[in-house]
Amino acid sequence: MTYKDKVIHALEQLNGHAYLSDIYQIFEEISYSETLPKSYKAIIRATLERNSSDSVIFDGNENLFYSVDGIGNGHWGLRNFNASDNIELSQEDDEFCEGKQLLKKHLLRERNPVLISKAKKNFINSHGHLYCEICGFDFEEKYGALGENFIEAHHIKPISTMSDGEKTKISDIVMVCSNCHSMIHRKKPWLTKETLKALLKEE
Repeated sequence: MTYKDKVIHALEQLNGHAYLSDIYQIFEEISYSETLPKSYKAIIRATLERNSSDSVIFDGNENLFYSVDGIGNGHWGLRNFNASDNIELSQEDDEFCEGKQLLKKHLLRERNPVLISKAKKNFINSHGHLYCEICGFDFEEKYGALGENFIEAHHIKPISTMSDGEKTKISDIVMVCSNCHSMIHRKKPWLTKETLKALLKEE
């Protein structure tokens, strides 16, 4: 498998999008029988950027990946990922057919990394720091310097439903932690910030 194939496989295992640290981990598991070069993480980052039109080093060939929160934030997605919500397994299901090659054609809506950057800056200006608007989780408070200025940004209106040229306002972006972001996307239509807040159980 090439680096590109392994990155695609890693993102498929990670539900279509993930942070670099998680991509590295899956990549290492896939490559367990190989001796990886010291620069393998840099090669992974370069592979993502060369195959993403979000990046200035996009090689113009395969547009496989997208930057979820803007280049530099380390959160990447697989453009053609389709999660299956209808797989049910029993104890007898221990063998599966895999590896069938599929050709997929798809249209993707463009994300604007500048919007996310401005939304985060506005939030910091208003609240002093970044935290989840649903559960209040603060990455810097929990992880120290590693979590400084980190948060995920959620579009209230799905980008896939937007018409060409439709504009998104900064007020349409919600700051969320990874857990709340995943929970918002578990149902269709997406849960609202207020609905998810109401579902949170008090300790």
